[in-house]
Amino acid sequence: MLNQRRIWMDGELRPFGEAKVHLLSQSFARGSAIFEVISVFAADQGAAVFRISDHLDRLSASASALMIRLPLSRAKIRAAVLKTVSANQVDFGLVKLIAYYSGFGLEVIPTDPKVSFAVAAFQFGRDLSLSKLGEDRFATVGISKWRKLDPATVPIFAKAAGNYLNPMLAKLEIRSRGFKTPILLDTKGSVAEGATESIFLVRNKKVLTPKLDNILPGITRLSILEICKRLGIPVQEQNLKLKDLLSCDEAFFSSTTCKVWPISRIEKRRLPAPGPVSARLKEYFDQILSGRIKEFRRWLTYLE
Repeated sequence: MLNQRRIWMDGELRPFGEAKVHLLSQSFARGSAIFEVISVFAADQGAAVFRISDHLDRLSASASALMIRLPLSRAKIRAAVLKTVSANQVDFGLVKLIAYYSGFGLEVIPTDPKVSFAVAAFQFGRDLSLSKLGEDRFATVGISKWRKLDPATVPIFAKAAGNYLNPMLAKLEIRSRGFKTPILLDTKGSVAEGATESIFLVRNKKVLTPKLDNILPGITRLSILEICKRLGIPVQEQNLKLKDLLSCDEAFFSSTTCKVWPISRIEKRRLPAPGPVSARLKEYFDQILSGRIKEFRRWLTYLE
């Protein structure tokens, strides 16, 4: 079905098979592309893009960190997202935005300053399988031998392609041990995050999550913090250790694709999945995504 999709590239919608970049492009060789992945949901009033403004803020921060000059204004990027989602008839799926150096380059830094921009949109079930993404049921987790990139080496808050070699290796290692996804510790031994997910623990009905010191500032993570405040669930951002993983009452991940993904196992330790707190958060999040919670309708941008 992917050959029927269209991808927006530098101002025009192109057939999926024509969306190509040269093998020797600088971003391909050096991992300098920046990106965002945004979710789309079928709300009661129609298809809606989730927290697009926050994703564009983060895209801008990634561009600044890598000294990339985005070729489009914020308004034009937003319009391109909505146009691509509509053209591909997506009402439950993902949108991926990519800014990249498309020109030839063998140097470490780009010698061709042109930055290209692309937007792709995919429907779950038709184009992508949640089961193949591994996020359709509960997470089984192993502690990876690989450590999270140190924030003193690269801007870990940026969604840069090169940064994702780290979680790729961690996930491959953990899959070889029979788990679905990893938890990475940072170089000091503190809990950081999953491969592409933020981690939350629940202890004595209180939600705990790592501070932003050593993790990506997840949009869904921020949403969970705001929802906890709205529901009166105590929440704290703090330095977490391995012992906290092995003593929590329940745990869950959050990400663009899995708003609340309960964890049923951490190494040999079994956990209730979903536990009562994560079940409550998931149910409320689903209500938000349907557009039924007035306070959070600002998070939804409907297709025109």
